[in-house]
Amino acid sequence: MSWYGFIQKYFGLFFGLGILIGLIFSSVFDGYKNLVLPLLGTVMLFTFLSIDIRQALSNLKRFHNIAAVFIITKVILPILLYHLAKPLGTDISIAVFMLCITPFASISPTLTTLLEGDTEFILLNQILMTLLAPFYMPILIMLVLGAEIQLNPVQMFKILTFLIFVPFGLSLIIRPLLKSAVLKTKKYFGAVNILLIMAVICILLATAAGSILENPLHTLPQLGLSYLLGLILILSGLFIPFFLDRKKRIGLSVSVLYMNVGLTAVVASGFFSPEVLLFILIYEIPVNTLPTLMRSAAERFRKRD
Repeated sequence: MSWYGFIQKYFGLFFGLGILIGLIFSSVFDGYKNLVLPLLGTVMLFTFLSIDIRQALSNLKRFHNIAAVFIITKVILPILLYHLAKPLGTDISIAVFMLCITPFASISPTLTTLLEGDTEFILLNQILMTLLAPFYMPILIMLVLGAEIQLNPVQMFKILTFLIFVPFGLSLIIRPLLKSAVLKTKKYFGAVNILLIMAVICILLATAAGSILENPLHTLPQLGLSYLLGLILILSGLFIPFFLDRKKRIGLSVSVLYMNVGLTAVVASGFFSPEVLLFILIYEIPVNTLPTLMRSAAERFRKRD
């Protein structure tokens, strides 16, 4: 097995290591907060380079299904879970809402492939949600959270633009200029992205390590709630879009779970309280362990069949 194949197959191991390293060596990684934005931007660049955007969008079929998935996963579900989490406190409910409105992560198509879901469908959703994020995220936050927070939508738009449109624009320039090199090396992009995300996990967990390790009894309930949120999202992706076939719903189950948490954490760190950020960072733990369990469960079911 190639090194990049090993990394992609055992992605959960690397994400788990990222969590442990970030917590244990927090003093080392805590000083690299400024690298989170460039690292996430690089992940987005490799993601856009690995796919032919024009071809992917030209294959867009049944747009009403894409629109329905967006409305369900990025509008209805976030608002519903936000109100359900209200009794748990304002910070928790805001964190849940922020996590849910985030676009699917760049690794979602890879995870979908590993679970034998509809990768093309998830890829289309991920591309469209990512490109629309600078517009729909500030609007939804203002409409739903406007009474509880003070938001500068222009500043949020600038951050999201840097993380999304800059890598997207660079990919449109680099891909045709270095098409041969991109085609030869894109098989490595998935593994490189996993390692980059692992580095982001280390830095983000280091940010919250003090609160987690100094007062574990305080964070344990939040960890339990984050796992509950993850399970709810998995089940929502599997069963709410009942009009989709099984492979599409398998992809959605992992995609609504594994959202772009790094992007959410960057936004939260600039616009919300430390308590909101803490819950988002704690969510890194279930979001990076549950996909591995899902894959193991899927393999067992396939063996039975």
